Amino acid sequence: MRAVFVSHLHPETNHVGAVRVREFAQAMARRGHRIVLLTQSLTPRDPAPDPDGLAAALDGHDWSRPFPLACPPCPSPLLQAQRGGRLPRPLRLALIGWNYGVEGGVFSDWTRATQPLWPILAEHFRPDVVWGTFGNTDAWKIAQGVARAAGSPWVADIKDAWDIFIPAPLRPLLAWRYGDCAGLTGLSAAHLAHTGKHFSQPRQTVFSGFPAALLDHADDSDQPARRITVTGSLYSEAGAEAVAEGVRLWLARAGRQARAKVVFTYAGGDRNRMERAAGRLDGLCRLDIRGFLPLAELVGLQRGAFLNLYARHTGSADSFHHKLLELMAVGRPVACIPEEIPEALALAEAAGGRLSSCADPATLALALDRAWEERDGPPVADRDRLAGFTWDAQAERLEEILMSAQAAAPCGYRLIPVLASVWIAGIILAYLRQFLDMAPAILGVLR
Repeated sequence: MRAVFVSHLHPETNHVGAVRVREFAQAMARRGHRIVLLTQSLTPRDPAPDPDGLAAALDGHDWSRPFPLACPPCPSPLLQAQRGGRLPRPLRLALIGWNYGVEGGVFSDWTRATQPLWPILAEHFRPDVVWGTFGNTDAWKIAQGVARAAGSPWVADIKDAWDIFIPAPLRPLLAWRYGDCAGLTGLSAAHLAHTGKHFSQPRQTVFSGFPAALLDHADDSDQPARRITVTGSLYSEAGAEAVAEGVRLWLARAGRQARAKVVFTYAGGDRNRMERAAGRLDGLCRLDIRGFLPLAELVGLQRGAFLNLYARHTGSADSFHHKLLELMAVGRPVACIPEEIPEALALAEAAGGRLSSCADPATLALALDRAWEERDGPPVADRDRLAGFTWDAQAERLEEILMSAQAAAPCGYRLIPVLASVWIAGIILAYLRQFLDMAPAILGVLR
């Protein structure tokens, strides 16, 4: 199978958002498929791909790995000013409405940069299917554009919660715009439940996995389990404080000998936030606050933990975290705060791990009690059950979905609904006068 995978984030980006499509692209290449991974460049200053040389580069590529195709965005001072918070709020809202309503996404500078590559991919690479992941709708627009040029189906993936990122008035319009996809895949059933209700196509969950190598060493750590690790984003000051308070409550009653042994470790993008919240732990245990770590180094710390902890995102009632699978594969007990959604609890049970779902700091302290008492016990991972959630195992599921999509006829183009047209016109008319009044200020910003 020939497939183009589209993701906004470059595969080398140190952010969890880059992981899903990068790992699936690699896993699909290992399964013998030819995969082009189309992303934005790592930095805006990176050189743009040479359209004239793309065909030759594709011909000479070693298809045991994905073909990386990274495009820097076209220069767009107005969009840069918007993202930098330098535009007045009415103009910023008008620009967002225009970009979604007319352009189809708010990263149109990246979309435009990729457009010269679409016909080359279509005519020379000839993809059987295109898979684009929603972190933003521009990845969908690019996937749709490549697929239309090639006359092939495309599948829309959802790795981020639609209801958090897309304003409610825009959801029906965008669902119409991208309603010619052959199907939808999602990071979780919860993501599909939110986004998928706007689409009539088949919807299937494909979990983000973890490296199979984690299972090979899930029970061979020679480190004493004396560490509490906190992994990933904390999402808010309240999330960081809840984590730190639960640990403080446990340390306060754990006794001097336990406090002398315990190391509280954080690794992730919220280092500054964790440092502020962890101030309440000063004098109670040793603190080890770090930034983003490579997976191998992070797993080494987690294997020396008696409890691996994460904060759950509360921006949506049923946000799902794929880090849960990675943590269970380590073989140590896992806890989260606040409480997890039913889907995550069922997944933990299906994978054979142990997850303590904590409603508040007091409940977290109880989970720490139990984990400390069992710190020298056997691993809590079930390798056989967890094996179904590796990247390679989930790629097999993705493979079936994409191959099935090849036989699905595109939904075709649709007439623009009258209400959508009226809505776009209303946005333009409402802000046209303000835009003209602000023109001198805008020109000053762009200079």
